[in-house]
Amino acid sequence: MHTEFPPLNALLAFESASRHLSFSHAADELFVTHGAISKQIKALESYLGTPLFLRQHRKLALTDDAKRYLPQIQAALQTIKTATDEIKSHQMQSQTLSINVLPSLTINWLIPRMEEFKKRYPHLYVDLSIGDFTVNFEQSRCDIAIRSATQAPKEVNYLKLMDEDLCLVCAPLLMKELHSLDDINKMTLLKHTTRPELWPYWADKVGLTLTTEKKFGMEHFYMLSQAAVSGMGLALIPRFFIEKELADGSLVIPFDEGFTSPYTYYVITPKSQNLPLKAQAFIDWLLEIFAPYRSV
Repeated sequence: MHTEFPPLNALLAFESASRHLSFSHAADELFVTHGAISKQIKALESYLGTPLFLRQHRKLALTDDAKRYLPQIQAALQTIKTATDEIKSHQMQSQTLSINVLPSLTINWLIPRMEEFKKRYPHLYVDLSIGDFTVNFEQSRCDIAIRSATQAPKEVNYLKLMDEDLCLVCAPLLMKELHSLDDINKMTLLKHTTRPELWPYWADKVGLTLTTEKKFGMEHFYMLSQAAVSGMGLALIPRFFIEKELADGSLVIPFDEGFTSPYTYYVITPKSQNLPLKAQAFIDWLLEIFAPYRSV
């Protein structure tokens, strides 16, 4: 077919504006300005040689030509979408996506959300593993990794997911013993053994001199959260990791001292110009669910 076609963006603008009967709503849906929608509609009207909208006071109405045109355009756009989805789905069939994620993200946060990703990409087999080691994609079998670090990763492609918002938390029964920050020195500090600097860093930021010798070390945030829930002491834990415990009251924040740790979370892929479709699909989904936590 060699005949000239109207511009696709103009057709998308027309379809959206017709469905909403609003240029503003179409602009929001297509992530453009009201002026851009108006320009696209005018271009389409000029191309067709006929008006498509009756611009009435504070509302739009379709012309008779537009009413006949709209269902055919909607059917054509749906055909394009269906054909595109089929191609994308075919590319992912029988493919394995290997993801290596920090234990703290995997246990409480990512796994409960993975069913949503599987529903979106049912033909993509996901192999999920945990790790907090430096990623070497030449030796590792994973396609994507998520890590936290105080500096941006090197020799890989990376994308920042979020900063780490740490909360000072304890079980409700300990609250009665905490009247000021100084009372923290009467308590046991639950310490993340692979991040020994967090307590001194936090204390410096809030203006507290730590004097207590009562400490209990654990390797992962999951262990820290369980120990804190049981009343063993105070812990510094990322907010995203304990949303459920804060919501049900099994953990509380005794002092609302905002604290962003030196650590940042990154999604990491091999250093390459071309990211496989399966990896890009996961990253796009990941950015959606991380959106409430991001401060970019």
